[in-house]
Amino acid sequence: MNLVEIAAQLGVSPASVSIVRNGRPGVSSATRRRIEKALEENGIPYTPFTSPRASADTPAKSSRSRYIHLVKFYRSALLTDKNEGFVDDIVDVIDAIVRSAGYALLFSSISYQEYDAFLQRLQEDKSDGLLIIATEMSRDEILRLADFQRPLVLLDSDHPGLPISSVSMDNRGLAYNAVLQLSSLGEVGHLASRIPTGNFIARGIGYWEAVLAMHLSWEDDLIFHVTPSLTGACEDVLQLLDQGRRVPKAFFADNDVIAIGAMRALMQRGYRIPQDVQIIGVDNTLLSQISTPALSTTQISRVDLGENAIQLLLRQMAAQQRSTMHIRTGTFLILRDSTLQSPA
Repeated sequence: MNLVEIAAQLGVSPASVSIVRNGRPGVSSATRRRIEKALEENGIPYTPFTSPRASADTPAKSSRSRYIHLVKFYRSALLTDKNEGFVDDIVDVIDAIVRSAGYALLFSSISYQEYDAFLQRLQEDKSDGLLIIATEMSRDEILRLADFQRPLVLLDSDHPGLPISSVSMDNRGLAYNAVLQLSSLGEVGHLASRIPTGNFIARGIGYWEAVLAMHLSWEDDLIFHVTPSLTGACEDVLQLLDQGRRVPKAFFADNDVIAIGAMRALMQRGYRIPQDVQIIGVDNTLLSQISTPALSTTQISRVDLGENAIQLLLRQMAAQQRSTMHIRTGTFLILRDSTLQSPA
């Protein structure tokens, strides 16, 4: 039994199983014991968890109530709530580290329609530090936080040159590596999200950097702009195909949901995956593992994202100042049937 199967059997996320196997914080004691028992029964080694002690980065204790405010900003929620387990896994990791550092965690969600009121409430916010899941925030919305004086870190937001610390995955690098993997085919298209988040913009830059560096064939019609949902991506690709859009030999997709929606559309129109078209997505969702064909994708460690963000915030709090640092966590490719050629 592999890690994904263990997760399904226990009713937990694959990320939770990975956390326990690697001896990291981020799950409850009861869940940890269940997962450890399952790992032992299946002969899978794991690193025992040792609760972290206060370090030099942990601010000195005081008598007043201390808490960190974690805010999830959303516009459509397609990239947060619809991305299976993404927010839950990150919150679990952050909550465990926050508690070990002697703080409480306040979690709240705000929509873009509530943003003005939220900025007003920040003036009264008594938290020791602010962490924002900024996946769906625009650059202009982020810049409105520039005058906020207390420790602040943005999570899952990749906008260059901002005067606010941020932690995200290496979006340009993951796109570059995906195109490199597909480059032997001579042309690689881009299934690009119609929602222009910082992450997607950075992936688009990485795509073009790879196309140019590898001297691949390129035309404007190699870019398919689609809705970042299963149904939306499928319908958009079907429409483009019915309009006569040329289909390249391979695609890099901005995320797994787009990739799988596009695969469904292509197969409905008679294209074979991977014999006619190869596809790589991003996120390594459970859906990518059980789709037919199984989707090649890019693994992003939600544990690393959460750990890096909260540790950066704690360092700012210890220094009692808001310095600026941008951290980009690494990723790696997982190759499955959508890119493995089989005999025609």
